[in-house]
Amino acid sequence: MNVRLTRGFTRFYVRRACVRLSALFLIVGGCTTIPTSLGPIAVSLQYKTMANPGEFPTLPQCASISNVQAVDARSEKTIGKRYVETNPSVTAAVSTSSDVAAWVRTGATETLRRAGIAHSTNGPVLRLTVRQIVTTEDVARRSGYEGRILIRAELRGRGGNSCWQDKVEGSSENYGYSGTAENYQETLNHALDRAMIRLFNDPGFQRNVCSCGR
Repeated sequence: MNVRLTRGFTRFYVRRACVRLSALFLIVGGCTTIPTSLGPIAVSLQYKTMANPGEFPTLPQCASISNVQAVDARSEKTIGKRYVETNPSVTAAVSTSSDVAAWVRTGATETLRRAGIAHSTNGPVLRLTVRQIVTTEDVARRSGYEGRILIRAELRGRGGNSCWQDKVEGSSENYGYSGTAENYQETLNHALDRAMIRLFNDPGFQRNVCSCGR
């Protein structure tokens, strides 16, 4: 085969390969197109510990709680919004039909256990009032998630007297597929864990958790 003919075949196969690669890039690009509209979603809250064991502080051995009460006192019942990264004016609401108070109580009870705070009838009641839950989902080819929870924590003695109270908050970030319940759950569970860890680290809580209720 002469050199001119060989060069012709080479150019033909190179062009065909380029066409195939271009088509592949178009297909992949089409699968990852940033959305131009969003739909609202409802998220089920299911608690699972997200914080590492090392994040929980060591509390005095005298620390104990007799009961955990949780109240949902939010004025805004939606828990956040989704928006398109390239066009933040495109938004959609995020809501939950779950019992927020029950979710907080479950998480608080588990974090108390992990922090080594004993259950005792002589201990104070821990009352948690949920003031705010805020999430944002920045939607692109994947989504960035942010979550924040604001809680008023109070220690009450056996007679119902308030020994100590303060506000605590926790926040968390996450990244993954867009609009998935799992990513919202992980983000909010981690935010709740961090709010409880901040509570356990509070000097006022540490002082009163041993004395209130006795």
